[in-house]
Parts: sequence; structure tokens; C-alpha cells
Amino acid sequence: MENNLHLKNYTEILIDEAIEKLWSEMEDICKCQRCYYDTKAIALNHLPSKYTVTTKGEVYTKINNFRNQIQVDVMKEVMKAIMTVSEHCSHNPEEAVKY
Repeated sequence: MENNLHLKNYTEILIDEAIEKLWSEMEDICKCQRCYYDTKAIALNHLPSKYTVTTKGEVYTKINNFRNQIQVDVMKEVMKAIMTVSEHCSHNPEEAVKY
């Protein structure tokens, strides 16, 4: 069996990129690791998974082909998730990390 194969959910990669982009444009939200994972989990639960098996170098080539099909939905769901997490933060306000 090939040892350089990877199982990857492309939706997860797109969500990571969307969170990074939207967070860079927003100032009044917590950007701690807990809020990041809460945002990511909410968005992942509202979008279809797109798993594929690739060799290590294929991941970013394939994601570029997939990106245009789902990017609008990903951005919409990530924005909704950011707002949900911001309104219902899982930690005390004193623990918020804004940068």
C-alpha cells in the first residue's frame, strides 16, 4: 500500500481559509483557539463534506478545481458561524483574544 496517500476533506481546507480571511477583516470578535474551533465546527456541520484520497502533492491542485464550486457557500456559512460564536462565546469575556 502506498504510504504517501492522504484522506482530506476539501471543505475543511476552504473553511480554514475563509476563517483566516474573514477574521483579518474583523476587529471586534474574539480570535482565540476555542472560538476558532467553535467557528470551524459550526461551519463544517452546515456544509457537505468533500473527501478524497490524494498523494501529498495533489491536495492543493485538486482544491483549486473544487474551490469555485463551493466557495460562496463556505463564506456564507463561516460568516454565520463567526456571528454565532461571537454572540454565544464558550468562555468568559475576560478570556477574549482580539488582534
